[in-house]
Amino acid sequence: MPLVVDFLNEFRDCLLINGSEDRILELHMPDDITGWGVTESDNYNRPDDLYQRSRRYFEERESADIQLEPLDSFGNDNAMMVACRFKRDIQFKNGLRLKDEDLRLTFYLIEHQGRLKIRHGHLSRAWPEGTPFPINPIPQRSQPVLADRSARLDAINITPFLEALSRRVTYSETADLENLTILQHPSQSRVFFPLDRPDALRGSRQYEQYLSKLAEIHLQPQLKYHYPVAFQNQSLVCLSAYAECGWQEKATGEKISISPMRVTYILQKHEGQWLCRHTHWSLPHPDVV
Repeated sequence: MPLVVDFLNEFRDCLLINGSEDRILELHMPDDITGWGVTESDNYNRPDDLYQRSRRYFEERESADIQLEPLDSFGNDNAMMVACRFKRDIQFKNGLRLKDEDLRLTFYLIEHQGRLKIRHGHLSRAWPEGTPFPINPIPQRSQPVLADRSARLDAINITPFLEALSRRVTYSETADLENLTILQHPSQSRVFFPLDRPDALRGSRQYEQYLSKLAEIHLQPQLKYHYPVAFQNQSLVCLSAYAECGWQEKATGEKISISPMRVTYILQKHEGQWLCRHTHWSLPHPDVV
């Protein structure tokens, strides 16, 4: 899709050649911003946070090589979801080198003054196989602080999406796999980034198999969401939150609790219901735990 290619080329060009903190800010909506990076220092919640982070990047880098591979996209000129694989090799003047072959990146874009701009971004690494998930407590990340002029939904309009989260909690904790599957949009597009696999996105059938496998090995699942934020633009809604989950291992009886997870849902209306078409879950990377 030309819109996707044009946006990703602009994003890459900004990070590589003609970028500056001002131009980074121009790619985003000009009010409060929510976003999650790979490390705790990658948080950006407001324009000032993003501006300072970008300024340090351009001042301190020595060289950079960045590649973006589109994986999935849907929407239109007014609102769009773009998911891609993000490879980087960045050398900084102090000797630090950031080299990642399989970052996963989700953008929720909305039209502003004739251009698609970033309303929400979620960046993560695939969790390395064989590395155990961190158990509570692990360092908490700062929570989004949103300005009064935010484009987020107000307390009345956000209600249907809070109810959607509530249904997801109910179905998850009761292991109601049929209803969990019904919450997914029937589109054939790939639906979510898994935590623990580097092979991009899973489709609807793989999602059902994934849920079934979890039900086989876990008992007493628990799920909670915190600080949900929603953005709506016509056909698409972006719903993001912090999450924590827990379960009991069926084989050993061990009780597991993980927090804070980070989740982004992209919802699209189907037959009068807002259903999930793309999901991105992530955990802080073990290097920073």
